[in-house]
Amino acid sequence: MSATFATAATTIERGCPGRKIFVKTIVISLLKGGVGKTFLATHLAWYLAEQAGRRVAYIDLDPQGSSTRRLAKERNGWFSADLFDPEAKLVLEDAPGITVFGADPRLQMVKAAADVLDFIGRFRGLPKHFDYCVIDTGPKWDELTLSAMAVADEVIAPVQVAEDSIECAKMLLTALKKAEAARGGRKVNFLGLLPSMVNAFDKREMENAVKLAHAVGPTMMFPAFVKARPTYKHSAENHHAVWHEKGSGAKAASEEIRTILAEVERRVDTRTKEPA
Repeated sequence: MSATFATAATTIERGCPGRKIFVKTIVISLLKGGVGKTFLATHLAWYLAEQAGRRVAYIDLDPQGSSTRRLAKERNGWFSADLFDPEAKLVLEDAPGITVFGADPRLQMVKAAADVLDFIGRFRGLPKHFDYCVIDTGPKWDELTLSAMAVADEVIAPVQVAEDSIECAKMLLTALKKAEAARGGRKVNFLGLLPSMVNAFDKREMENAVKLAHAVGPTMMFPAFVKARPTYKHSAENHHAVWHEKGSGAKAASEEIRTILAEVERRVDTRTKEPA
């Protein structure tokens, strides 16, 4: 893997001199399933696309395809597997809103170092068509996750505050450090661990959250958490953002997640304005 990353890093640096044209790429990742990655990734895309004229690419690199199904109402017809295939025809439109690169069974065939390099090469064609790119990843450290990390500007990790959360978090942070080393020191900005679907009335969960913060350090934690709310589940079933839900809990849920997404956007845009 490290050799692949080293080659990938060289490819990126040579292919993007000065990075004058680029897409702000945010990867949602944790090496475990069921932690709320798809929830956060889809809501981030919906949130970013609200501003008129914004072009948001959404790349589903989880073979399970949960994001693809949840974003079925958005602009689709493109496939993330095509970004690994140099022979695939990819005609993109400069259209505002969300363009979904959906998951399909071909993602199961992405297993080689050459696939990662093909992804990087094809990804270079996206910046002129999009302003933001959100990438949802699967629960494993494989060539799909590797490809996402190879092009990432920012990474955020939803995490459930269970007993094994500390180990999952440490695995991800170790992977990020290895990624940066293999990319020749080119930084992947880690936005933090975001405790997800937390029951604030569960004493054990809150104790686990404190243990997690102590284990990784407060600077590695995102300064918020997502509560466990039935409204979030309902919005997923209805294939739309929680702020389009009706009912007594929808307003509180909407305010909670929009505050988190606004902070993600602020951090991404602040980094963009920093001198290279």
